[in-house]
Amino acid sequence: MEPTTTINDAIWTGWQKNAFRFFFLFLSITSIAGYNVIVGIFSLYESYWGKTISFLSSPVYWLDRHFYHFGYDPKQHSAYFADGYFGWASLVTIFFFSIAGTILWAILDKKRSNYNKLHFWFRTYLAYYLFLALNLYAFEKMIPSQMPYPNVDELLSPVGNQSRFRIVWNFIGSNTAYSIFTGVCELIAALLILFRRTRVFGCLFMTTVLINVVCLNFFYNIPVKISCSQLLLTTLFLLAPYVPRLWQFFYKLKPVSLAEKAYRFTTPWKNVLLFLLLLGPAWASFGSIKHSLFMNKRDIESRKNQKLYQVNVFVKNTDTIPPLLNDTLRWKRFALTAYRKDKEAIIYNMHDEGDYYNYDIDSIKKTITLHDNPDTNTWHIFHYNNPGPGLYELTGTWKKFPIHVEMKALNIDSMFYLTREKITWVQDY
Repeated sequence: MEPTTTINDAIWTGWQKNAFRFFFLFLSITSIAGYNVIVGIFSLYESYWGKTISFLSSPVYWLDRHFYHFGYDPKQHSAYFADGYFGWASLVTIFFFSIAGTILWAILDKKRSNYNKLHFWFRTYLAYYLFLALNLYAFEKMIPSQMPYPNVDELLSPVGNQSRFRIVWNFIGSNTAYSIFTGVCELIAALLILFRRTRVFGCLFMTTVLINVVCLNFFYNIPVKISCSQLLLTTLFLLAPYVPRLWQFFYKLKPVSLAEKAYRFTTPWKNVLLFLLLLGPAWASFGSIKHSLFMNKRDIESRKNQKLYQVNVFVKNTDTIPPLLNDTLRWKRFALTAYRKDKEAIIYNMHDEGDYYNYDIDSIKKTITLHDNPDTNTWHIFHYNNPGPGLYELTGTWKKFPIHVEMKALNIDSMFYLTREKITWVQDY
């Protein structure tokens, strides 16, 4: 016979009360430290605080210096709750604080038999928190902006020279359809968790999604290990009350009920406030879409404006330098590219190793200035000329030698197999 009791009818044991106390403190603090729900709603798209917890830098520094020894130094390291010195030191601090708080809470509130009401509202908060934290990631994948299509420099870089982080970013960014698929999965899971009737399935789905994300972040050295692990832990906490009955259903094949007692406010102003808070996910979604569209548009424009040139003629003084692999002065290729706000000029030597510079173009004087530090004496100023379609010439000084470079533009979309390859259903084996 189907059970008639709800999941929050059971009597709480001592270890259950202490476990709830600990996770209430730990998840409350880490959700605030890692993702600012209020800022996420009202700033349209920003959900990651970072420096808003920088006031903790001094006590965290003291604790790290005397106990943890991670090496955190506020003069050198930013106070972000991420995979840096401050992040790991803060996480350990929050952990021990939660243990101490649990002990104190248990002493002061030892007569309480259960925390059903607080548990219900805390899980409601965590459900909305998960949605608000994940909706930006979801829309940034669905409107590809988190992992944009690799620029020409990354397309030219051998796999062995790329970091694991860049490999994952380029792997997902090189296929828009897969990026959209992963974003849709994250959004569906977040929406399912948002509502009580679909929360159990949403937690199971979200656990599957986040385990994959956590594994990618850990195994490919992506610097959001703390944040994604916190999201997975939050999801498992939401799922925990249902686990005994899910075990009965999936393993012992018995009928179960996943119903739970719902609590409601009776005060009118509290109901109005709750209704207004319910508008937060819609507002945050609007902001995430707006932000993702803006970033995606800028990435598309950057890719359209990037240029790659093959160096055909390289003249030092009056000598034309042949394209020999052992030459340390001659250029092989020249690229003008951009990523978000950063514009880069890249000079590739004969071994395809790049020198990277920021650049500024003066269309009146017809000069392009390459610079990688504030010292103007190290800047390279070239006069440019466009003698014909797809042709580009530079004249100036390189490594203390006067040079003249004649180049021809390459078609980026056709020169790489990755950009030409299409999805095929039938493979020619």
